[in-house]
Amino acid sequence: MRMMGIAALALAFMISAGTARADAPRRVVSMNLCTDQLVLMLADRERIASVSYLAARPEDSLMAGATNGLVLNHGQIEEVLPLKPELAIAGLYTTRFTAAILRDLGIPVLDLPPARTFDDVRANIRKVAEALGVPARGEDMITAMNARIDRLRGRVARAARPRALIYRAGGYTLGRQTFAGELLALAGYENAAADYGITEWGAVPVEAVLQLKPDALIVGIYRDNAPSLARDVTKHPALAVHAPRVIEVQTRHWSCGTPAALDIVARLIAARGQS
Repeated sequence: MRMMGIAALALAFMISAGTARADAPRRVVSMNLCTDQLVLMLADRERIASVSYLAARPEDSLMAGATNGLVLNHGQIEEVLPLKPELAIAGLYTTRFTAAILRDLGIPVLDLPPARTFDDVRANIRKVAEALGVPARGEDMITAMNARIDRLRGRVARAARPRALIYRAGGYTLGRQTFAGELLALAGYENAAADYGITEWGAVPVEAVLQLKPDALIVGIYRDNAPSLARDVTKHPALAVHAPRVIEVQTRHWSCGTPAALDIVARLIAARGQS
């Protein structure tokens, strides 16, 4: 799904679920890339006072096309206070100083933890939708996401499970207990990082890749048509001994837990049929 398609989908949720509650905040500031995505998908645009600058960067954000005309912030209190927010939404581990000052001033702040599973995604959608005064939109979004998950799961239910290794610059990988690992499992792959003792995050040297012998390397691409260590490592001469299939995906799809991340699952399932 392209960026404009995602924006159109967000608009469809708003129309189907009607207007926001009368007590909904009228000036919402988001200070985190992942909270930006959910706010842009769920909130009435006229109620969005600002989103983070990362939301407008296509290499980082799936909703970059929906940020035109919005004030962008860097999570600094000097930027946020003049916007007179009635609600601030932040990541649980980011902009802590700004969030603390806003709370001290009596401004409501919603801290959102990063998602590792689709249960986390559902919980975060509900929290944001409730805080925005649009709980029905959140439930609509979850219902649509659940239906797509069921369809994708049905496509691989009886298929063999190839072994794959997520491989990024410096041999960095993501294990089963990460959101990227959740997407890999839903696409019907075994995560080869587990055989190297990695369940969350870690690095796998080229020598270990040779030992693991994955069927595929899932290479995360940050920018199109740009030099990348992640791409270069797949050309290492040692990998010619055992040449796993290389599947390139855009990292912006798995950096945040939203329904749009399911596009990566569809891509990985399609890639299996091309092997």
